[in-house]
Amino acid sequence: MNDLVIRNALIVDGSGREPVTGDVAVCDGVITAVGERGLTGKQLVDGSGLVLAPGIVDIHTHYDAQLTWDVSASPSPQMGVTTVVVGNCGFGLAPCHPDHRDLTLKNLTKVEGMPLDALLRGVNWEFETFGEYLDVLAARGVVPNVAALANHSCIRTYVMGTDAAQRPATPTEIKAIGNLLRDAMESGAIGLGTSTLESHNGEGGVPMPSRFACDDEFREFARVLAR
Repeated sequence: MNDLVIRNALIVDGSGREPVTGDVAVCDGVITAVGERGLTGKQLVDGSGLVLAPGIVDIHTHYDAQLTWDVSASPSPQMGVTTVVVGNCGFGLAPCHPDHRDLTLKNLTKVEGMPLDALLRGVNWEFETFGEYLDVLAARGVVPNVAALANHSCIRTYVMGTDAAQRPATPTEIKAIGNLLRDAMESGAIGLGTSTLESHNGEGGVPMPSRFACDDEFREFARVLAR
């Protein structure tokens, strides 16, 4: 017997076919039937008058900060989003030394238009490394699935401090930057988020740290990602 059956919903299966009214069954976390009628299950949900469709994967969000105080990532789930990708453009919260927290938040207010007061009051700094950030989200629980990109500007700032938004990295710093990307990937990052966009400026109109990265820095990232 199925664990869950949603009955009489208007099913939009994502294939491009016309919607049909029917049932959807789930067993052991896997969809086992779509479109049939009269399916049985331990839990029955009446979907009459509702649309049942695959969840939306939002590949470009900036919920990095909000997720530390709002596990629902509101309002995305209300719009059908079941997976959010964070860390886009290389903006985020981790890794972050405690003495760089204000700078990190101020940059987010500029590039993403987030109110500084909300960030200062809301962000729950129970982490420093990228892996710790993911652990905090997992421990608290989140409503949507969350996939996180490693944050280039955060990594640069962690290694170089305020110099990250002033100059290219030295060979030694590039190696340390690459090691932090490797650590993030091993902790569960799905890739690297970065930006060289001219409009991406932080506090005081200063370009975001990733915009100062030289070709050698990106080559180091490529080597890490290749592995």
